[in-house]
Amino acid sequence: MSLAAPSIIPSRFRLLLFILTATVLFACAPGDRTRSSDEVINEAVRNQSGRIERTDSPEYYIHLASQTEGEERQQHLLKAAELLIERGDIQLAENQLQHLNPEQLQANKQAQIKLLAARIALANNNPAQAIQLLPPDSALSPSQQLDAARVRADASFQLGHYLRAVEQRVAIDTQLEEGEREQNHKAIWMALSSMPEIELARAASNNRVTKGWIELARIMRRGQTSVSRLQESVLDWGTRYPNHPVSNAFIDNIINLYLGNQQTTSNLAVMLPMSGDFATVSKAIENGFLSAYFDNDAARPHVRFYDTGAPDADFDTLYQQALRDGAQTIIGPLNKTTINRLAQSPGLDVPVLALNYTENPLSYADNLYQFGLLPEDEARQAAELAIRQHKRRAAVFTPDSDWGRRLQNAFVQRFTELGGKAVSLQQYAPKADDYSRPIRKLFNIDQSNRRHRDLQRLLDMKLSFTPYRRQDVDMIFLAATSRSARGIMPAFKFHRAGDLPVYATSHVYNGKPDPDADRDLNGLMFCDLPWLLTSQSPHKQIFAQHWPELQHYTRLYALGLDAYHLVRNLPYLESSGFARFAGETGNLSLDETGRIHRELVWAKFTRGRPVYLDLTSVPALQDNDAQPPDAPAGDNLLENNG
Repeated sequence: MSLAAPSIIPSRFRLLLFILTATVLFACAPGDRTRSSDEVINEAVRNQSGRIERTDSPEYYIHLASQTEGEERQQHLLKAAELLIERGDIQLAENQLQHLNPEQLQANKQAQIKLLAARIALANNNPAQAIQLLPPDSALSPSQQLDAARVRADASFQLGHYLRAVEQRVAIDTQLEEGEREQNHKAIWMALSSMPEIELARAASNNRVTKGWIELARIMRRGQTSVSRLQESVLDWGTRYPNHPVSNAFIDNIINLYLGNQQTTSNLAVMLPMSGDFATVSKAIENGFLSAYFDNDAARPHVRFYDTGAPDADFDTLYQQALRDGAQTIIGPLNKTTINRLAQSPGLDVPVLALNYTENPLSYADNLYQFGLLPEDEARQAAELAIRQHKRRAAVFTPDSDWGRRLQNAFVQRFTELGGKAVSLQQYAPKADDYSRPIRKLFNIDQSNRRHRDLQRLLDMKLSFTPYRRQDVDMIFLAATSRSARGIMPAFKFHRAGDLPVYATSHVYNGKPDPDADRDLNGLMFCDLPWLLTSQSPHKQIFAQHWPELQHYTRLYALGLDAYHLVRNLPYLESSGFARFAGETGNLSLDETGRIHRELVWAKFTRGRPVYLDLTSVPALQDNDAQPPDAPAGDNLLENNG
């Protein structure tokens, strides 16, 4: 939607229209947003028991605004909005902007309004809009230009442009005060830590400071699986970058944060259903675990395996037996019901790295960590990439199953958070061979056909007719297995949706290139494990040579590899918001509930083969870029009838 005011509107009202439009687009938090200015002011004053004592508080300036008029009142409200944003009270800050009358403010203050609107959009998880709302730097003061630069960097980070965020922060580093520079360096490190392994390996810069940051990140990344030469490598880095602005204290903190949070486990228990229905699954995980174990350069723990799949197996009994055997950490269980029960316990005696996730994302058990191949993570990343590629209106096509609904909900929630809109949702039968009917519903093609028939009846004549799909979508999110995707993609093209980019999860790829079977998937983008798409790990050759019969379970082998390394790295992941472990299953992070999340890499089918998709080549979203118009659904019944 364009934010430019129509030319027939008097110029003095255009900025006001801009602010009102921006406010509608912000995807605000729930709540009453129609309170009058007096109600907001009275509430703020009542919160101070009738007195305003702090002159640096937003309530103070709201109170002053209630006592003044004209430009002075506007400036007080503007200052209040700025302080509210800094305090994190985004909804009330938006209210202050709504009460502003821009025609009573000078041009520099109008630019400040746009800057605050951009900061609010960023706080409301709408980074693309934040970039678009920013005024030109020429309209801002030097300090406001720094604020705008931070908005651009944070928006780039939220959109996944990690290297761009680093470059933007390096560019302003010398303009910052000492305390601000420390925060800036933390943000730089957060962006570098979030980069997938292949993206970090390929990152390059002509700026020596940026190049130094990248090389330091590579050194720390290698240290996650081989700590023996970490400090030596950092010292060597220091000799090559003697004048780098990062402080020795910052580097020492990074090293100590990592080395000081390595969990040493001398006795490890692994609990998997090694017999029964999940024996093959467990075998793949076990093989991956043992491959990492024998490749470890540090002291190896003593490991005992416990079979949770035996007919008489009881997890609680096995858990107590493992404790009596001296287990200091437990990997497993795999069973979701057991993990649900563990999550409701008050606490566990030793750290437990479960290889699945609870149904309820909130866990109340201390020492419980959850790690697995969660499909919802993939759906959310599909939403993030679509927004990053400037797509805003999605058609969502998922199987009519619990799995399909989970992926649909995860995609729609994240897509909406980032400013997109799911304009069409449609399910299909999971075992279907013909997808024409649900695809026609997805794109309103049946409605187009009905309009054609109605018009023919009305005119009592035959009309040349080409059915048109709805035109208000610019992408498709697809949840499907490889078998289903091979039937769905040609059907999309047949129903005139072949020009729409399609984003999918890893389930469309069976893990082994098959150009003949997958030629119909050309153009389909999907996220998957680095293990399958980009990894150069020697373990891949080991797996292919020794367990070819487990090829279908290759992702679970990678899960076993990472599970072994995570045991040592769990305290590190808990230690800092920027802590990541670059694993074979993705760039791994830990949230406050103990759930491990994976950031995956992307591929695109080309000539029937998955080809790594280099996201660093995605063009940047520029300030003040126009939003795509909201095109209505329509069809073309007659040559001159849209």
